[in-house]
Amino acid sequence: MKTLRNNMTMALAVMCSLKSVAGDQACSQIATPSCFYKSLTQPYYPPNAVCNDYMIPVDIEYTNVAFNATRWGDDYGLNNFLDILTTRAGVDNSPPVGLASPSTQTATVNIAATFCTPKNKNGKEKTVILATHGVGPARVHWNAPVQPGQYNFAQYAISQGYSVFFYDRLGTGASDKVSGFDNSIFKAISVLQSLSKLVRNGLYTGSLGKPKKIAVIGFSFGSYATHGAIAMDPSIADAVILTAIGFNMTGINVNGLLRSFVPRVASLQNSALYGDRDPGYVTWVDKYAQIWNYFKYPNYDPVIADYAEAAKQPFAITEFLSLLSGPTDASAFKGPVLAITGEYDYIFCDGYCPGLLEEPGRTYYKNAKYVPYVHPGASHQLFLHYNATGAFQVITNFLSDNGL
Repeated sequence: MKTLRNNMTMALAVMCSLKSVAGDQACSQIATPSCFYKSLTQPYYPPNAVCNDYMIPVDIEYTNVAFNATRWGDDYGLNNFLDILTTRAGVDNSPPVGLASPSTQTATVNIAATFCTPKNKNGKEKTVILATHGVGPARVHWNAPVQPGQYNFAQYAISQGYSVFFYDRLGTGASDKVSGFDNSIFKAISVLQSLSKLVRNGLYTGSLGKPKKIAVIGFSFGSYATHGAIAMDPSIADAVILTAIGFNMTGINVNGLLRSFVPRVASLQNSALYGDRDPGYVTWVDKYAQIWNYFKYPNYDPVIADYAEAAKQPFAITEFLSLLSGPTDASAFKGPVLAITGEYDYIFCDGYCPGLLEEPGRTYYKNAKYVPYVHPGASHQLFLHYNATGAFQVITNFLSDNGL
């Protein structure tokens, strides 16, 4: 890939000039926002893979947790909500805020996905890594178009022989958009469970057919969704990889996280990119807020931090409010589990992870082979630090060591 300049317009233009396995990308003009952010096709495809893009109708059944506070339409209303939400415990300064009583609902949603399998087979291609991204970039989290030799997980995993299935979560990328006041972790859990069953049956896997094994991997919010999906149905996977995860409440400073994000209504921050989402979708105020929460100085390239900001997707307020509400007991799962988090993860370890990954993770997975690993030098976005390939190697070695 061409050397990127600090000017992100040039960086994104380079992304759009990349060629896929099928030929030139349709995204020829950077002025078209949907080119990079909302297209079913990817801005880059690993050259060592055969890739297919799919728009998949997915049937879900989920526990709906509706937003039960006043819905805002601008940043003033959002700031008022967050002010009330983060006021110290024991102070009653407004009507209650949060989520209403849950109810079971069903829906069919369209999910944008990409499946890549190695051109050169070594027998591991029948293991599919099914990847759920978190808050930040959508499925390009796994398929970074910038300096892919250093930051592209899919390309690395494919080089080790594995197939990779990665998708845009509901409300992001090219997948269906639903209200940000109604898009919870329970929907994310159900989407993953349904996708895993489809993939296990050999659907949306190109010429591969039915895989022999499935390893589910998540990032951040996607790790919580992955954990919840396994806790509810351990049959969906043969191995679990949780990246940028933390279960120990000692390291989870919810009020501090919200204050460091300084959230803004996404559609007001950038109507061209996020105008198709209601005010329930929010994002951090600027790239420095993301750097504070996702990166550790000086262990990252500022150009890569600029890319992460340019590629970010908003998150639903109900995703944030329901993040810690999913099921926790995964004792029915008996396969291998890797929990890998950056040493300086600000979001789930309050800035320092050593000592926080053992418990309660080991208790949640008490019948599994649970392996905690702290990745040195990285913060939350461990796939975009200088030593990202070290994390990739830990993950693929883990799979290989456990017979996948």
